[in-house]
Amino acid sequence: MPLLTPPALLLICWGLTFAVTGLALANPQQFDLLAVFMLREELDQRAFSRLGLAWLMLALLVLLVGDLACRWALLSRREFTTGLNANRAAELTFWTNLCFLAITALWILLTARKLGGLAQLAALALVDTLTARDLLLGNKLFTGMRLAYAALPATGCLAAGLLALPRTALNRRNRRRCRLVLGLNIAALMLLPVVMSQRLLLLQLLLSSYIVACMARRHLFGLRWLALGALLFLAIWTLRESLTNPLILHRSALDLGLQKLAFYFTNDLWNSFAPLHNDTPRTLGGLSFGGLMELTFTDSLIRPALAERLEAAETLRGGGEFSLLTAPLVDFGPLGGAAYLFLAGFIFRLIYHLGRQRLIWAVIYAQIGAALLFSSHGAYITHQNLLFSLIVISALARMVGSTHQAAIPTPRAPLQVKPPVVAAPLASSSPVQFQTRRKAPQPAQRELEDA
Repeated sequence: MPLLTPPALLLICWGLTFAVTGLALANPQQFDLLAVFMLREELDQRAFSRLGLAWLMLALLVLLVGDLACRWALLSRREFTTGLNANRAAELTFWTNLCFLAITALWILLTARKLGGLAQLAALALVDTLTARDLLLGNKLFTGMRLAYAALPATGCLAAGLLALPRTALNRRNRRRCRLVLGLNIAALMLLPVVMSQRLLLLQLLLSSYIVACMARRHLFGLRWLALGALLFLAIWTLRESLTNPLILHRSALDLGLQKLAFYFTNDLWNSFAPLHNDTPRTLGGLSFGGLMELTFTDSLIRPALAERLEAAETLRGGGEFSLLTAPLVDFGPLGGAAYLFLAGFIFRLIYHLGRQRLIWAVIYAQIGAALLFSSHGAYITHQNLLFSLIVISALARMVGSTHQAAIPTPRAPLQVKPPVVAAPLASSSPVQFQTRRKAPQPAQRELEDA
């Protein structure tokens, strides 16, 4: 499956980013709102320099070298195995996912109670989404509670991987459970972006579910489902943008959504070029390992020491975050950034190799592969949401336990057994079955015998 390898996913992401940005900037009449959005974020087109382009090409090349080094060091691939009790995994995934959904629902219900009910919260979200978002963030149940719904792509991806196995792997009840998990998570992540602006979680779920299904079946399939997922994401994107930009009344929701999408691609590419256009401070891992610091609660200890460097780095970008290819440069400089990207390319290929052998590694790689498909938007690979999702997947695999399951055999044609050879029946029905070969006696000899 060459289209699912890490280099292929990176090329798809960055090729699409360059194509959309170039198309939007080359057609200012069709994308007239793009200039307005760029002015609002103070984006200068002079940042798109040759030096920035050279760094991006070099970064992709270093990632490719790390990928090739891992391929050279790896042993031959074994056959794909499930590697776990599929029915047990489906049960644990269902109940874990139900727990995450219950926490999210309780959070929303308690917040809505302060406003008088769900109807009032929904009305506020339609009128002023930012106020509704701040209200929800100020009413969190406990520290780190947002990770509960941030892990919905992980449980949904695991359910999709189990559904992609042969039908005999799951009984009917657990197959229904996996379908319910996938359906509920898609519905929840369609509603949350209206208020919380967590559209990446929906994209993460849709992309990772498709990747793990293809890896479980060992071939690409169902491109119509991928197209349907893209349309679903664009619909949620358009709805969110129409709610957060109510002052632009003379444009249709579709036009506004497409122009804002073009701006996001342009802004992401600008953030990748900008550090090469200015003096870049070394943030010493504050960007690349920010998610790890958040997850381990060490950010309050480390970030104060890096506060000045991080503030200086924030002035170099527009909206959003630095991309996967640029964050290591800002953190460690050219040499350190290249070493970081080489190691990243090596690890991505290693996880892909393991994902082609066992289901649980396929689920882990699907999360990483989905993040690679929007790596121009930020270094989501090391975000606390993704790291927590990987922890959830690993914990579920640990609880399920491994099984000594043989590799799924390739179906072969049945053996052709030749029928036994049966002797043909005798042509004559005479009772004579044996005839002697002795010669008849001569007449002279017969006379002597008679005498």
